[in-house]
Amino acid sequence: MSGTNHDIVSLVKNMPEYRMFGAQIAYGAYRAIEHFSRKKPEAFIVSNLRNNPSAIDDIPVTSDLSFNKNSLIIVAVTEIIQKEVIPYLNKNGFHNLFILSDHDEFLLMSAYYNDLNIFPCATSRGDGKVDVVLYEAHSHKDKFLISSPKHKEFEKSVHAGSALGGELEADFDDNTGNNISSKNKQYCEMSVTYWVWKNQYHDWMGIEHYRRHLLVKPEMLTNDVDVILPLPYMFAPNALAHFRAVLSENVIDALFVSLRILHPEEFDDYIKIINDYYQYTYNMLCAKKSVFDAYCKWFFEITDYMETMSDKVSEIKETRALSYVAEILTNIYFMYNKDKLNIRHAEKIIFT
Repeated sequence: MSGTNHDIVSLVKNMPEYRMFGAQIAYGAYRAIEHFSRKKPEAFIVSNLRNNPSAIDDIPVTSDLSFNKNSLIIVAVTEIIQKEVIPYLNKNGFHNLFILSDHDEFLLMSAYYNDLNIFPCATSRGDGKVDVVLYEAHSHKDKFLISSPKHKEFEKSVHAGSALGGELEADFDDNTGNNISSKNKQYCEMSVTYWVWKNQYHDWMGIEHYRRHLLVKPEMLTNDVDVILPLPYMFAPNALAHFRAVLSENVIDALFVSLRILHPEEFDDYIKIINDYYQYTYNMLCAKKSVFDAYCKWFFEITDYMETMSDKVSEIKETRALSYVAEILTNIYFMYNKDKLNIRHAEKIIFT
């Protein structure tokens, strides 16, 4: 290990005790820190116990802040949430904080996964002379960003949900050609994914968001690589539990019915995947066109089937439930095909 992550492990080793702020989403950071330091935290601290387990790996999950104010707390939630967490902890007298940035997390988790010989990272081995476009999904309803990303020459913006109105300066609109732009309220960035699948033709094609970018370099896109994804998160107790906080049981049941009917032979394996710790998030990827096409064909067949159940499960039509389902499906597809595809991973950056 090197840099900041060597520092965090040394810090933990030299402290009598430490705690993690965050629970289910902090599970990966905890496992990696424990792996390198051989020390477990005293507790997982959360501001609200709702939707959280009482313990993770027999370590309590608590909102109780009545412990030594000098204790080390590793803040292992996303940078967006950190803006709320840090003032909250400071207000309660805690200042010995290690703020795990997205970059820190990538270094920590890539080192951990490397030790486990899983989820290898992409390296720059090619000459960079490839036909690639990363499409950045934008909406006229996007929040203002203090630090907006600067586009590379192979990144193009797409107005997501342009069929629904609103003005946005973008390279493309997703309501041209074969599209589902009018369903953007249900699908969010996946309306752009559909548009790219049906209307764009490049050797490599990718999807990213206005506030989340996948740090892909053309030199990473070599013949022996099929797809680049962000490193998966680890969620406790499993990936499905994470989504139960945002999806109703009716939507999850509709997803299971669709998977069982459309993919009966693979269904049991699919269920094992979503009951594991690992979860690809944000629906970001950069893939060879053949891989991108196969993923989209599989994905939209399932969501199309789910839409036929919208009379009984109104959330499918009336909310953004399918955009959360999309993350579950993206994870299932690439975890299931991990032995068939040469998958590599790249750092993501979240802009605020």
